[in-house]
Amino acid sequence: MQLSAKIHVCLVMDKGRDFQACAIRLGEDEYCIMIWLAAAIRTSASISRILSTSVSAEFFSADFPVSKNQLTSPMGDTFEAYAALSLLPILDLGTKLNEFRNQLDSTALEWLVLHELGHIVNGHLALGKTVNGVTYILEYDLEADRNENITHQALEMDADCFANLFCVQGALTRRLSIDQIDTGDEGKRVEKRLQSYVFAVLAIIRGFDHAPFEIETLFDSDHPPGGVRMGYLLAQMLVMEKEGKIDFGGVNVKEATGKTAVSLERAISEATGIDGNGGNLLAAFAIGDSFLAPVLSRWAKVYPELNAAKISPFKLAPPQYEPA
Repeated sequence: MQLSAKIHVCLVMDKGRDFQACAIRLGEDEYCIMIWLAAAIRTSASISRILSTSVSAEFFSADFPVSKNQLTSPMGDTFEAYAALSLLPILDLGTKLNEFRNQLDSTALEWLVLHELGHIVNGHLALGKTVNGVTYILEYDLEADRNENITHQALEMDADCFANLFCVQGALTRRLSIDQIDTGDEGKRVEKRLQSYVFAVLAIIRGFDHAPFEIETLFDSDHPPGGVRMGYLLAQMLVMEKEGKIDFGGVNVKEATGKTAVSLERAISEATGIDGNGGNLLAAFAIGDSFLAPVLSRWAKVYPELNAAKISPFKLAPPQYEPA
């Protein structure tokens, strides 16, 4: 990307924190991407648990060991239950399928790192918070007000799309360990790679939500609900396909990604014993302009400032709404 800045990546071991990642500006042309080790461990645990379901075995055409309703105590809702899954030990799926799980883990964490890189490259830290000379965009800053929340939600969506663009391209060409299990043609293998990518990324984003969201409280956080982010990333892939930015090898992207999202929710229901009925993903598709108009118009408003602050020579994605 012709970047001249120095960008560090570090792992944070902090048992008492529930953060996942953040981007930091250390000084002139020097930045840091911080990833909490707990995020990697919890993501791996979640993915191992939802793979160990009959739904995943059928979806991936693989012989996963099935373990239904893996929680020993009842949970109040699907969000609480999914969080509880991530605190369980990582399941052993056997040598071949452990390799596949590792690939999904790596995909999810690659997306997380590139999301934070997107904050840096696209100039988001120009709107970050500065404390003791260090500027950062921290996951879930509860001190932000509504206007700041809308701005930061726009930045989160932009960072999501940045990561998605790069990760999809890599995922479609990356050989999976289950390629040798699937005896289909090359088109089927590309479709399986796309679905594996979507499955992994939605698995980590699914963990961002802790409760069902409502339109009235949509901007009470500086991060969009996970369901909204999931829906927007799926829509972005359709745009990638339509504009020919990525060669999906003839795969029906809408059908492949939609089936993956449904299968993920069904696998979570099987693993937790709680029927989420699509959870926040279905709600996300129903909110429409209630979210998009405020957030994307705010994106258009900060677009010139971000374009001037970005550290990449490329133009940012053009605004989709006029500034409100």
